[in-house]
Amino acid sequence: MKAKKRRERQGPQVRRIQVGERGSFTVSLPKRWAQQTGMKKGTRIEFTQQGGEGLLLTPFEQTKGEEEQTRCEILIPSDVTPDGVTRKIISLYVNGYSWIEVKSKSRDFPASIRDTIRDVARHKLVGTELINESSKSATLQVLLSFPQLLVPDVLRRMSSILYFMQQDAMQALASCDRELADQVVKIDDEMDRFSLYIIRQLKYAAQHPLLLERIGLTSPPECLSYRIIIKSVERSADHAVRLAKNSLVIQRPLNAKILRNITTLSESASKMMETALQALFVRDYQLAERVLIDREAISAAESKLVERLLKERMPASEMSALRLISESLRRIGEYATDIAEVVLNLTVQDSIEAYSPPSRADFF
Repeated sequence: MKAKKRRERQGPQVRRIQVGERGSFTVSLPKRWAQQTGMKKGTRIEFTQQGGEGLLLTPFEQTKGEEEQTRCEILIPSDVTPDGVTRKIISLYVNGYSWIEVKSKSRDFPASIRDTIRDVARHKLVGTELINESSKSATLQVLLSFPQLLVPDVLRRMSSILYFMQQDAMQALASCDRELADQVVKIDDEMDRFSLYIIRQLKYAAQHPLLLERIGLTSPPECLSYRIIIKSVERSADHAVRLAKNSLVIQRPLNAKILRNITTLSESASKMMETALQALFVRDYQLAERVLIDREAISAAESKLVERLLKERMPASEMSALRLISESLRRIGEYATDIAEVVLNLTVQDSIEAYSPPSRADFF
Protein backbone atom coordinates (compact mmCIF):
# COMPACT_ATOMS: atom_id res chain seq x y z
CA MET A 1 0.00 0.00 0.00
CA LYS A 2 2.84 2.40 0.87
CA ALA A 3 4.53 1.69 -2.45
CA LYS A 4 1.28 2.46 -4.25
CA LYS A 5 0.92 5.80 -2.47
CA ARG A 6 4.53 6.64 -3.27
CA ARG A 7 3.94 5.98 -6.96
CA GLU A 8 0.83 8.15 -6.88
CA ARG A 9 2.73 11.04 -5.32
CA GLN A 10 5.41 10.80 -8.02
CA GLY A 11 2.91 10.79 -10.87
CA PRO A 12 1.53 13.80 -12.77
CA GLN A 13 -0.08 16.48 -10.65
CA VAL A 14 -2.89 18.79 -11.75
CA ARG A 15 -3.06 22.30 -10.31
CA ARG A 16 -5.38 25.17 -11.12
CA ILE A 17 -4.10 28.50 -12.41
CA GLN A 18 -4.83 31.46 -10.17
CA VAL A 19 -5.27 35.02 -11.43
CA GLY A 20 -3.63 37.79 -9.41
CA GLU A 21 -4.92 41.29 -8.77
CA ARG A 22 -3.10 42.65 -11.83
CA GLY A 23 -4.24 39.85 -14.12
CA SER A 24 -1.04 37.78 -13.91
CA PHE A 25 -1.31 33.98 -13.96
CA THR A 26 0.23 32.04 -11.08
CA VAL A 27 0.48 28.38 -10.12
CA SER A 28 2.05 26.79 -7.04
CA LEU A 29 5.04 24.48 -7.41
CA PRO A 30 5.14 20.96 -5.92
CA LYS A 31 6.81 21.29 -2.52
CA ARG A 32 8.69 18.01 -2.83
CA TRP A 33 10.24 19.00 -6.17
CA ALA A 34 11.21 22.41 -4.81
CA GLN A 35 12.94 20.81 -1.82
CA GLN A 36 14.77 18.24 -3.94
CA THR A 37 16.16 20.94 -6.22
CA GLY A 38 17.22 23.17 -3.34
CA MET A 39 14.75 25.94 -4.15
CA LYS A 40 13.79 28.56 -1.60
CA LYS A 41 12.33 32.05 -1.45
CA GLY A 42 14.08 34.24 -4.02
CA THR A 43 15.32 31.36 -6.19
CA ARG A 44 15.14 32.24 -9.88
CA ILE A 45 13.50 29.83 -12.33
CA GLU A 46 14.10 29.66 -16.06
CA PHE A 47 11.11 28.83 -18.30
CA THR A 48 11.69 27.15 -21.68
CA GLN A 49 8.86 26.40 -24.11
CA GLN A 50 8.91 22.77 -25.26
CA GLY A 51 7.14 21.59 -28.39
CA GLY A 52 4.62 24.42 -28.59
CA GLU A 53 2.47 23.55 -25.55
CA GLY A 54 4.98 22.20 -23.03
CA LEU A 55 6.88 24.33 -20.53
CA LEU A 56 10.16 23.28 -18.90
CA LEU A 57 11.00 24.76 -15.49
CA THR A 58 14.64 24.71 -14.36
CA PRO A 59 16.38 26.46 -11.45
CA PHE A 60 18.26 29.32 -13.13
CA GLU A 61 21.51 28.54 -11.33
CA GLN A 62 21.67 25.18 -13.12
CA THR A 63 21.48 26.79 -16.58
CA LYS A 64 24.14 29.49 -16.31
CA GLY A 65 27.29 27.44 -16.83
CA GLU A 66 28.70 25.70 -19.83
CA GLU A 67 29.02 21.92 -20.10
CA GLU A 68 29.30 20.15 -16.74
CA GLN A 69 32.92 19.50 -15.85
CA THR A 70 32.46 15.78 -15.19
CA ARG A 71 35.48 13.77 -14.14
CA CYS A 72 36.18 10.07 -14.06
CA GLU A 73 39.06 7.77 -13.22
CA ILE A 74 39.57 4.34 -14.73
CA LEU A 75 41.99 1.64 -13.58
CA ILE A 76 43.20 -0.68 -16.30
CA PRO A 77 44.56 -4.17 -15.58
CA SER A 78 48.01 -5.31 -16.67
CA ASP A 79 46.57 -7.61 -19.37
CA VAL A 80 44.47 -4.92 -21.08
CA THR A 81 44.81 -4.62 -24.86
CA PRO A 82 45.24 -1.34 -26.77
CA ASP A 83 41.83 -1.88 -28.40
CA GLY A 84 40.28 -2.33 -24.96
CA VAL A 85 41.73 0.98 -23.77
CA THR A 86 40.50 2.71 -26.92
CA ARG A 87 36.95 1.43 -26.50
CA LYS A 88 36.88 2.48 -22.84
CA ILE A 89 38.06 6.04 -23.50
CA ILE A 90 35.70 6.50 -26.45
CA SER A 91 32.73 5.27 -24.39
CA LEU A 92 33.52 7.76 -21.63
CA TYR A 93 33.93 10.57 -24.16
CA VAL A 94 30.58 9.79 -25.78
CA ASN A 95 28.95 9.75 -22.34
CA GLY A 96 29.97 13.37 -21.76
CA TYR A 97 33.00 13.18 -19.48
CA SER A 98 35.32 16.18 -19.71
CA TRP A 99 38.22 14.79 -17.66
CA ILE A 100 39.30 11.18 -18.14
CA GLU A 101 42.18 9.92 -16.01
CA VAL A 102 43.60 6.55 -17.00
CA LYS A 103 45.67 4.75 -14.36
CA SER A 104 47.48 1.44 -14.18
CA LYS A 105 46.52 -0.97 -11.42
CA SER A 106 50.05 -2.22 -10.85
CA ARG A 107 52.95 -1.77 -13.25
CA ASP A 108 53.96 1.02 -15.63
CA PHE A 109 52.09 1.44 -18.90
CA PRO A 110 53.70 -0.53 -21.74
CA ALA A 111 54.70 1.52 -24.76
CA SER A 112 51.73 0.19 -26.77
CA ILE A 113 49.23 1.52 -24.21
CA ARG A 114 50.90 4.94 -23.99
CA ASP A 115 50.88 5.21 -27.79
CA THR A 116 47.22 4.18 -27.88
CA ILE A 117 46.18 6.87 -25.40
CA ARG A 118 48.03 9.55 -27.40
CA ASP A 119 46.50 8.31 -30.66
CA VAL A 120 42.97 8.35 -29.25
CA ALA A 121 43.36 11.93 -28.02
CA ARG A 122 44.92 13.26 -31.21
CA HIS A 123 43.10 11.38 -33.95
CA LYS A 124 39.79 10.02 -32.69
CA LEU A 125 38.22 12.58 -30.32
CA VAL A 126 37.38 16.15 -31.35
CA GLY A 127 38.59 18.82 -28.92
CA THR A 128 40.53 16.43 -26.67
CA GLU A 129 44.07 16.92 -25.40
CA LEU A 130 46.49 14.80 -23.37
CA ILE A 131 47.28 17.29 -20.60
CA ASN A 132 49.18 15.07 -18.17
CA GLU A 133 51.19 11.88 -18.59
CA SER A 134 53.39 9.72 -16.37
CA SER A 135 54.60 6.13 -16.33
CA LYS A 136 51.41 4.93 -14.62
CA SER A 137 48.74 7.48 -15.56
CA ALA A 138 47.45 9.79 -18.29
CA THR A 139 44.81 12.51 -18.17
CA LEU A 140 42.66 13.54 -21.12
CA GLN A 141 40.65 16.77 -21.12
CA VAL A 142 37.90 17.77 -23.55
CA LEU A 143 38.58 21.45 -24.20
CA LEU A 144 35.89 22.10 -26.81
CA SER A 145 32.61 23.33 -25.33
CA PHE A 146 29.25 22.38 -26.85
CA PRO A 147 28.16 25.63 -28.54
CA GLN A 148 31.34 25.87 -30.61
CA LEU A 149 30.27 23.20 -33.12
CA LEU A 150 26.58 22.92 -33.95
CA VAL A 151 25.25 19.50 -34.92
CA PRO A 152 23.89 20.60 -38.36
CA ASP A 153 27.22 22.30 -39.18
CA VAL A 154 29.24 19.20 -38.30
CA LEU A 155 26.88 17.06 -40.36
CA ARG A 156 27.35 19.39 -43.33
CA ARG A 157 31.10 18.92 -42.99
CA MET A 158 30.66 15.15 -42.83
CA SER A 159 28.45 15.15 -45.94
CA SER A 160 31.11 17.10 -47.84
CA ILE A 161 33.84 14.67 -46.76
CA LEU A 162 31.67 11.71 -47.78
CA TYR A 163 31.09 13.17 -51.23
CA PHE A 164 34.80 13.63 -51.92
CA MET A 165 35.68 10.23 -50.45
CA GLN A 166 33.37 8.55 -52.94
CA GLN A 167 34.58 10.71 -55.84
CA ASP A 168 38.24 10.02 -55.03
CA ALA A 169 37.59 6.30 -54.66
CA MET A 170 35.98 6.22 -58.10
CA GLN A 171 38.88 8.17 -59.56
CA ALA A 172 41.31 5.72 -57.98
CA LEU A 173 39.38 2.86 -59.58
CA ALA A 174 39.32 4.49 -63.02
CA SER A 175 43.01 5.40 -63.05
CA CYS A 176 44.44 2.58 -60.88
CA ASP A 177 45.77 5.25 -58.52
CA ARG A 178 46.90 3.42 -55.36
CA GLU A 179 48.02 6.60 -53.61
CA LEU A 180 44.60 8.20 -54.02
CA ALA A 181 42.89 5.05 -52.75
CA ASP A 182 45.11 5.04 -49.65
CA GLN A 183 44.20 8.68 -49.02
CA VAL A 184 40.49 7.80 -48.96
CA VAL A 185 41.16 5.21 -46.26
CA LYS A 186 43.01 7.77 -44.12
CA ILE A 187 40.27 10.40 -44.42
CA ASP A 188 37.80 8.00 -42.79
CA ASP A 189 39.40 8.78 -39.40
CA GLU A 190 38.07 12.34 -39.68
CA MET A 191 34.56 11.03 -40.29
CA ASP A 192 34.80 8.88 -37.17
CA ARG A 193 35.97 11.85 -35.08
CA PHE A 194 33.03 14.00 -36.13
CA SER A 195 30.61 11.12 -35.64
CA LEU A 196 31.74 10.52 -32.05
CA TYR A 197 31.55 14.24 -31.30
CA ILE A 198 27.96 14.50 -32.52
CA ILE A 199 26.95 11.40 -30.56
CA ARG A 200 28.44 13.03 -27.46
CA GLN A 201 26.40 16.18 -28.10
CA LEU A 202 23.16 14.32 -28.77
CA LYS A 203 23.49 12.17 -25.68
CA TYR A 204 24.13 15.19 -23.49
CA ALA A 205 21.27 17.16 -25.06
CA ALA A 206 18.87 14.26 -24.48
CA GLN A 207 19.69 14.48 -20.77
CA HIS A 208 19.73 18.30 -20.66
CA PRO A 209 16.91 19.69 -22.87
CA LEU A 210 18.08 23.26 -22.29
CA LEU A 211 21.14 22.45 -24.41
CA LEU A 212 19.10 21.63 -27.53
CA GLU A 213 19.08 25.11 -29.07
CA ARG A 214 22.73 25.62 -28.21
CA ILE A 215 23.75 22.66 -30.40
CA GLY A 216 21.46 23.66 -33.28
CA LEU A 217 18.39 21.49 -32.65
CA THR A 218 14.82 22.45 -31.76
CA SER A 219 13.21 19.46 -30.04
CA PRO A 220 14.16 16.26 -28.15
CA PRO A 221 12.89 13.92 -30.93
CA GLU A 222 15.52 15.42 -33.23
CA CYS A 223 18.23 13.81 -31.09
CA LEU A 224 17.08 10.34 -32.14
CA SER A 225 16.62 11.42 -35.75
CA TYR A 226 20.11 12.87 -36.01
CA ARG A 227 21.57 9.80 -34.33
CA ILE A 228 20.11 7.63 -37.10
CA ILE A 229 21.29 10.03 -39.79
CA ILE A 230 24.83 10.23 -38.41
CA LYS A 231 25.04 6.45 -38.35
CA SER A 232 23.91 6.27 -41.98
CA VAL A 233 26.50 8.84 -43.08
CA GLU A 234 29.23 7.08 -41.13
CA ARG A 235 28.33 3.70 -42.64
CA SER A 236 28.29 5.25 -46.11
CA ALA A 237 31.83 6.51 -45.49
CA ASP A 238 32.82 2.95 -44.52
CA HIS A 239 31.53 1.76 -47.88
CA ALA A 240 33.53 4.49 -49.64
CA VAL A 241 36.58 3.04 -47.89
CA ARG A 242 35.63 -0.45 -49.06
CA LEU A 243 35.28 0.95 -52.55
CA ALA A 244 38.82 2.38 -52.36
CA LYS A 245 40.30 -0.81 -50.93
CA ASN A 246 38.68 -2.99 -53.57
CA SER A 247 39.95 -0.66 -56.29
CA LEU A 248 43.48 -1.70 -55.24
CA VAL A 249 42.71 -5.23 -56.42
CA ILE A 250 42.19 -4.04 -60.00
CA GLN A 251 45.60 -4.21 -61.66
CA ARG A 252 44.67 -2.94 -65.12
CA PRO A 253 42.34 -0.33 -66.66
CA LEU A 254 38.74 -1.50 -66.70
CA ASN A 255 36.71 -2.20 -69.79
CA ALA A 256 35.11 1.08 -70.90
CA LYS A 257 31.55 -0.32 -70.72
CA ILE A 258 32.08 -1.74 -67.23
CA LEU A 259 33.58 1.53 -66.02
CA ARG A 260 30.65 3.44 -67.48
CA ASN A 261 28.16 1.17 -65.66
CA ILE A 262 30.03 1.58 -62.35
CA THR A 263 30.19 5.34 -62.84
CA THR A 264 26.43 5.48 -63.48
CA LEU A 265 25.77 3.50 -60.31
CA SER A 266 28.12 5.73 -58.30
CA GLU A 267 26.55 8.93 -59.59
CA SER A 268 23.06 7.64 -58.70
CA ALA A 269 24.12 6.74 -55.14
CA SER A 270 25.94 10.05 -54.66
CA LYS A 271 23.00 12.06 -55.96
CA MET A 272 20.59 10.24 -53.66
CA MET A 273 22.77 10.91 -50.62
CA GLU A 274 23.23 14.56 -51.58
CA THR A 275 19.46 15.01 -52.07
CA ALA A 276 18.58 13.26 -48.79
CA LEU A 277 20.92 15.46 -46.76
CA GLN A 278 19.79 18.59 -48.58
CA ALA A 279 16.20 17.67 -47.74
CA LEU A 280 17.24 17.51 -44.09
CA PHE A 281 19.04 20.85 -44.08
CA VAL A 282 16.17 22.73 -45.76
CA ARG A 283 13.41 20.61 -44.15
CA ASP A 284 11.80 19.70 -47.48
CA TYR A 285 9.34 16.77 -47.43
CA GLN A 286 9.01 16.59 -51.21
CA LEU A 287 12.76 16.51 -51.70
CA ALA A 288 13.09 13.59 -49.29
CA GLU A 289 10.28 11.75 -51.05
CA ARG A 290 12.15 12.10 -54.34
CA VAL A 291 14.99 10.01 -52.89
CA LEU A 292 12.61 7.17 -52.12
CA ILE A 293 11.23 7.31 -55.63
CA ASP A 294 14.75 7.09 -57.08
CA ARG A 295 15.75 3.97 -55.14
CA GLU A 296 14.39 1.75 -57.90
CA ALA A 297 16.84 3.37 -60.30
CA ILE A 298 19.86 2.39 -58.25
CA SER A 299 18.69 -1.22 -58.02
CA ALA A 300 18.30 -1.27 -61.80
CA ALA A 301 21.76 0.25 -62.28
CA GLU A 302 23.33 -2.42 -60.05
CA SER A 303 21.55 -5.23 -61.91
CA LYS A 304 22.79 -3.87 -65.22
CA LEU A 305 26.35 -3.75 -63.89
CA VAL A 306 26.20 -7.33 -62.60
CA GLU A 307 24.88 -8.55 -65.97
CA ARG A 308 27.78 -6.84 -67.69
CA LEU A 309 30.32 -8.37 -65.29
CA LEU A 310 28.99 -11.88 -65.87
CA LYS A 311 29.71 -11.50 -69.60
CA GLU A 312 33.36 -10.60 -69.01
CA ARG A 313 36.31 -12.89 -68.58
CA MET A 314 38.59 -11.70 -65.81
CA PRO A 315 40.52 -13.06 -62.82
CA ALA A 316 38.33 -14.25 -59.96
CA SER A 317 39.92 -11.70 -57.59
CA GLU A 318 38.96 -8.80 -59.86
CA MET A 319 35.44 -10.17 -60.40
CA SER A 320 34.99 -10.44 -56.64
CA ALA A 321 36.32 -6.90 -56.08
CA LEU A 322 33.97 -5.42 -58.68
CA ARG A 323 30.98 -7.23 -57.18
CA LEU A 324 31.89 -5.79 -53.76
CA ILE A 325 32.25 -2.35 -55.32
CA SER A 326 28.77 -2.57 -56.83
CA GLU A 327 27.39 -3.72 -53.47
CA SER A 328 29.02 -0.79 -51.63
CA LEU A 329 27.59 1.73 -54.07
CA ARG A 330 24.12 0.21 -53.70
CA ARG A 331 24.45 0.34 -49.91
CA ILE A 332 25.29 4.05 -50.04
CA GLY A 333 22.06 4.57 -51.96
CA GLU A 334 20.15 2.53 -49.37
CA TYR A 335 21.58 4.61 -46.53
CA ALA A 336 20.38 7.68 -48.42
CA THR A 337 16.85 6.27 -48.39
CA ASP A 338 17.17 5.66 -44.63
CA ILE A 339 18.03 9.33 -44.17
CA ALA A 340 15.16 10.38 -46.44
CA GLU A 341 12.69 8.35 -44.36
CA VAL A 342 13.88 10.11 -41.21
CA VAL A 343 13.44 13.48 -42.92
CA LEU A 344 9.89 12.51 -43.93
CA ASN A 345 9.08 11.85 -40.28
CA LEU A 346 10.64 15.15 -39.21
CA THR A 347 8.83 17.25 -41.80
CA VAL A 348 5.49 15.50 -42.29
CA GLN A 349 3.71 17.89 -39.91
CA ASP A 350 4.69 20.81 -42.11
CA SER A 351 3.06 19.15 -45.12
CA ILE A 352 -0.32 18.74 -43.43
CA GLU A 353 -2.85 21.50 -43.92
CA ALA A 354 -4.63 22.69 -40.83
CA TYR A 355 -7.81 20.65 -40.30
CA SER A 356 -11.08 22.51 -39.95
CA PRO A 357 -14.04 20.37 -38.84
CA PRO A 358 -17.02 20.64 -41.19
CA SER A 359 -19.76 22.98 -40.09
CA ARG A 360 -23.43 22.04 -39.90
CA ALA A 361 -24.07 24.02 -43.09
CA ASP A 362 -21.78 21.71 -45.08
CA PHE A 363 -24.27 18.88 -44.71
CA PHE A 364 -27.31 20.81 -45.99
